[in-house]
Amino acid sequence: MMQSSREIENYFTDFHAFENNGAAQAPAWLKELRAGAIGKFRELGFPTTKQEDWRFTNILPLTKVSFRHALKKDLPEVRPTDIGKFIIGGASASLLVFVNGYISNTLSNLSSLPKEVVAGSLAESVGGYGDQIRHHLSRHLPLQSHPFAALNTAFIHDGAFIYIPDGCKVVSPIQLMFISVPTREESAVSYPRNLIIVGEKASATFVESYIALSDDVYFSNSVTEMFVEKESAVDFVKIQHESEKAYHVGTMQVEQAGHSRFTAFSLALGASIARNDINIAINGEHCETMLDGLYITANDQLIDHHTFIDHTQPNCSSREIFKGIVAGKSRSVFNGKIFVRKEAQKTDSKQTNKNLLLSDKAIVDTKPQLEIFADDVKCTHGATVGSLDAASLFYVKSRGINEEAARALLTVGFASEVTNYINDEPVRRHVDALIIKRLQERVVNTALPEIVHSEPKMI
Repeated sequence: MMQSSREIENYFTDFHAFENNGAAQAPAWLKELRAGAIGKFRELGFPTTKQEDWRFTNILPLTKVSFRHALKKDLPEVRPTDIGKFIIGGASASLLVFVNGYISNTLSNLSSLPKEVVAGSLAESVGGYGDQIRHHLSRHLPLQSHPFAALNTAFIHDGAFIYIPDGCKVVSPIQLMFISVPTREESAVSYPRNLIIVGEKASATFVESYIALSDDVYFSNSVTEMFVEKESAVDFVKIQHESEKAYHVGTMQVEQAGHSRFTAFSLALGASIARNDINIAINGEHCETMLDGLYITANDQLIDHHTFIDHTQPNCSSREIFKGIVAGKSRSVFNGKIFVRKEAQKTDSKQTNKNLLLSDKAIVDTKPQLEIFADDVKCTHGATVGSLDAASLFYVKSRGINEEAARALLTVGFASEVTNYINDEPVRRHVDALIIKRLQERVVNTALPEIVHSEPKMI
């Protein structure tokens, strides 16, 4: 349905300015892609709670802010000391940094990557890798059902372009760090666009971090497209730690080829309203797919995860576990769909959503879904919402621990179960530290111990 409100028109005004300036030197195919996407956004407009996929997520506060496209010329200086604590262990020399969606070559460092790996700015790569980018960019992204992805596509300019060639094993985690900083425009919007291609029999670990250096109002609208080719192995971790006054919408589209392994973990901590759409298409036989996540909400936050795992081929397995810790007056939303097509016989799929409700004023909406059109499958799904287990709480208190500390320990244990699935140890330690810090700042009122794991669990 077309919308003509002032909120919508603001983005069209921005687009025309972008088209005549930042986008003017783009190749014809990219201009055509952008034009089609802004037309699709005009057709769709912002989603409302009348739509099933947005029934529990009211984005009206986002639409009421007059965001302006962040301009590169308005960027303030960001120093290496500003970002040091956000760098994953082992990634200091495999790091791409973007400020308000634009590459910062002075903050980035790729010196530890194998020479055959292509990693850098999407904007700077269009010239040298235009054919490859054109072949993959927005190739499978369903704009019709993702209006924010359509808006991002209309403003495609910069982000990460990474190509791991066939047979290449990348040891260090590759971190993509997206920093939001205030500009002369009080409320800026950025549109990071990432394209990652992992060749056959290759392997790599990626960490996508969204962070703020101050507590400002802004809007991050990101899209990441990933192609996991045959017999490759990819680990992917997203960390969303935006300002609590900000808005974050992230769309991820993964295409997974036969005999490949793909594991993903989403940690959502920040933003006033955050929405993560994660879509994985399993397009070959004998694939392994793991999709996990943890969200911690407090105060008046709203964090929404919508996931879609599409089994299109036989003899594949997927496992999905999402956990939520929901406190204060916050709200969490989880909608996970497993779709098994008629051809996808011998599918083995499990989906679980568990929520720890720590306040009688907090709200959890959960909807795990299975749609199965094959007749020889093993598929299960389930969801739970509850407070801390009374028997477990009694047991911990019986060891001489006071109730407040006992509740804190059980909350940490609830979170640590799912982070144990992160395979890269430095990445896992970084995620665990963020969780402990967040719990201490927003959820519990006592000191917490470090999280200790057993060996990471595999599928």
